[in-house]
Amino acid sequence: MLPNAQEWAEQEFGNVELGDKRREERALEIAAQLARRPNDSLPQQMGSWAAQKATYRLLDNNEVSYEALSQPHWQRTRQCCDEEDKTILFVQDITELDYSSHKATEGLGPIGDHNGRGMLLHNTLALQADTGEVMGLAYQQVWQRPHITRKRTETRTERRQRADKQSSRWLQAVREIGKPASRARWVHVADRECDIFDFFQTCTDTEIDFCVRILQNRRIGDWSEETPRYLVSDLRQLDPMGYRTLTIPAQTGQPKREAHLAISWQSVTIRSPRNRPGKETRLDLWAVRIWEPNPDPDSDPIEWLLLTSVPVETITDAIERIDWYTHRWVVEEYHKCLKTGCGMEKRRLQKAQRLHRLLAFLSILAIRLLQLRDWARTKPHLRAIDLIQPLLVQIIAARTDGDPNTMTVRQFWHAVAQVGGFPQRASDGEPGWERLWHGWLRLLDWAEGVSLANDLPPIQDVGNC
Repeated sequence: MLPNAQEWAEQEFGNVELGDKRREERALEIAAQLARRPNDSLPQQMGSWAAQKATYRLLDNNEVSYEALSQPHWQRTRQCCDEEDKTILFVQDITELDYSSHKATEGLGPIGDHNGRGMLLHNTLALQADTGEVMGLAYQQVWQRPHITRKRTETRTERRQRADKQSSRWLQAVREIGKPASRARWVHVADRECDIFDFFQTCTDTEIDFCVRILQNRRIGDWSEETPRYLVSDLRQLDPMGYRTLTIPAQTGQPKREAHLAISWQSVTIRSPRNRPGKETRLDLWAVRIWEPNPDPDSDPIEWLLLTSVPVETITDAIERIDWYTHRWVVEEYHKCLKTGCGMEKRRLQKAQRLHRLLAFLSILAIRLLQLRDWARTKPHLRAIDLIQPLLVQIIAARTDGDPNTMTVRQFWHAVAQVGGFPQRASDGEPGWERLWHGWLRLLDWAEGVSLANDLPPIQDVGNC
């Protein structure tokens, strides 16, 4: 059954090691309270002044680290990914946490164009390749850029030699996660920011795969040829080898739409950059191009150029690699869960290190929000009462004049989403995590009211005074 807030907290934070039993028990209590009201402020979430003070003490305790709070979840996620013959996608992406309006918060760094203040967050989300279901966070990195006053523009060599390069975060995630102990296939998926030869080399050295959208027009093929060949140029000369219709989600200024795409692919050999120290390295890879031959004049035309270590020999292989890349959109939803669903950017804790410790809780809680959507889409035709707490099913059945004994999982979750504001029109498709979560929290409030009503003390009629 779907775990309640307390069960979820014990599952995710029951094994944290903070050097003191009382701290570990407090971390468990904080996690459960946060899960009951993800978007509320800390005073609202903790409920009492005593609980608030205990929470602030933990978040201010230098003996409690962000890593110690996060590691049990990361390790548990990787263990779940390590099953025979399973393909797991590790979707990497970077986002900013913006605290520019929090003038009193210490320890923040520049973000954006260096006029804002906040933190950078690199997430590696684990997904099932065939369904896109979220398994958890496999790794996460949070840091602040240093404040640097430069009297002149950096040269390319100076930028490359900087110790705090953002590009190193992608490589670090690969090394930390490592490779599976079983015959599972692990594939790192990322957008164009990860088009880095050292990333491809690190994946190869770690013995795991990758599928990355590329930007650079690298030289390929036989380097002794008089006329050089380049990757992007070569791909764009290939004729269509297959076709695919893909649903493109809504973006800023553009509605959701169906795109009719052509597909082509080829094997390629790339080499390490000439200015890279050490012996030259060559990698044998596969490149896939997906594009709109007849783009809609009112929409930005689609063209994706993917580079992967997994062989592409048929149209089925090419479509699978495309599907892997489209799962990257889930990490964008995860960022929204963290910032909007859990209110991470609204937190005012005065110090960056306190925010780091709270982030350890809310990052894992944001996974729960996404998994609630997956729960709603899994096994839709089974009886809801077999998978969900009976009291919750009874309340939804009473609200919709349904029968709790025959209500399906799909009927239950659609009704919950409607409570959260989902209109359920014919064109709306399946509800997203936001509507489901709003409805779920209201349902939990109703369930708590029912439970309290059953335990209310009787009122005695003392007559008229």
